[in-house]
Amino acid sequence: MTTEASESLSFEKLKTAVKKAAVFRCRTHLQPDGGDGGKVFPPTYAGGVYAVENRRIDGRVVRCVLLDSVQSQANRMEEVLLDAFLPSWRELPTDGQESSCDLPVVAVHVQNHGWVTSLTAPHRIHDAILRDSNLNGTRFRDSEIGKAVVAARLWNATAFYRYCPTTLLFGTWDSTAGEGLDSAKIPRAVVSEIIGVDVTPGVRTGGRLDPLGIKSQTIYYRKKQQDDWRFDAAEGYTKGDPADINHGNIPPDLARFEPKKRDEREKLRHLPDILESYPLKLRFEVETDDGHLQSNTALEGKTPRIRDGAVKPGGVTLPYALHTWTLSLTQLRRLRFPVNGNHDGTRNEAARTVLAALALYALALLREKGYWLRSRCELIPQPEGEGCPAVLELIKVDGTTDRFVIPDAKAAKKLLRDACEEAKKDFTGNSGEATTAQTTTGTDRLPNPGWEQRVIRLEPTEKLKKLVEASDALTADTATEEQEGTGAGDQS
Repeated sequence: MTTEASESLSFEKLKTAVKKAAVFRCRTHLQPDGGDGGKVFPPTYAGGVYAVENRRIDGRVVRCVLLDSVQSQANRMEEVLLDAFLPSWRELPTDGQESSCDLPVVAVHVQNHGWVTSLTAPHRIHDAILRDSNLNGTRFRDSEIGKAVVAARLWNATAFYRYCPTTLLFGTWDSTAGEGLDSAKIPRAVVSEIIGVDVTPGVRTGGRLDPLGIKSQTIYYRKKQQDDWRFDAAEGYTKGDPADINHGNIPPDLARFEPKKRDEREKLRHLPDILESYPLKLRFEVETDDGHLQSNTALEGKTPRIRDGAVKPGGVTLPYALHTWTLSLTQLRRLRFPVNGNHDGTRNEAARTVLAALALYALALLREKGYWLRSRCELIPQPEGEGCPAVLELIKVDGTTDRFVIPDAKAAKKLLRDACEEAKKDFTGNSGEATTAQTTTGTDRLPNPGWEQRVIRLEPTEKLKKLVEASDALTADTATEEQEGTGAGDQS
């Protein structure tokens, strides 16, 4: 069965949905770039394992693997929004020059690490990097903007909307505020993830063929500078083998679990070995001659656990991957946007519509960018078959569904522009800062929907600078230790 939708989502239908409907949903069936039988590589977690679980899909319990988590998808959507609204954000000048941007961005430049923004920091506007920075010489959280953000809550979300609206889509928790249960916590309105369905795990090989054929022998080298090596012992040099400085052959082998620490081995022993197991259930019924059920028994196979030296999984094959994206309109309706203590229902609806349009724009940008997730994991939408092509579903509170064509970036940007134009009069009117910003930077900018249209620049505190410098000094040692612990099978 195929799904079809010919109707485009209009701005009026979007406004009505924000007021009355439950969820926007988009489910996209994806295939590996290599086609049928092509292998894709999921992300690996501590110990080199995949996130595998059983899910019920289309009435069957199937083994699935996580290809891109909810957190990772949120980061990708934030990044495409940042690239769309501020394409040069990675090269912003550091001289304090004012930078306009239709989407508010809080940013701090850290030496040797570039710009960190409220759309790239792990905890968004509440991230410790921003917390440990200054705004015009004042600790960020003690500044006027910072105090408003700290005080913001679900029922008073105006500061989030004004300075970091993406927080209201992808969620935040002010875990460092020291207020316990009273700290700000905004649930996600947008949830997106990609899974591989009914997967079969594979293996990964590795090795290295040295064209010089250098054999094993004793050398001495500096761990921090491996091109500085010699044949005789000397102070500051470590005894080793040519393989330690990337010379010589490494025999081809399969990647294996070889934990060196006891706690690592204990953790692995509690995880399933997906190469040695497959969900196996045996059900049988015994009936008498007259058809009466005598017994009903179900047996489930025991799942083997990971052992030392077991072969690591190396990618999976799958019939398809599934990208599920949802926007909870119910969650958006929980948000309130008072101004100077004045609560206004029309303003609340306008802000929620802007946020919904921004979420749809993020989805459109994400789809247009493509599904390259990591090395050896690129996916392509399936053009036909079950559930294809993908559509944008609007699930109403009574469970009925309307289907729309998924808006492309141009159409989604138009929805966002219309939403911003309508929200403009509820937050800023037709004069003042918004109009000034537009007339000075051209006519292509979005109308100001009531948020800051600029980059809010912070400076790292001296303590943060010292912490980063000390950490950077340790980076070389850590990298060397990790390299020494890498086996032949881990070369990709």
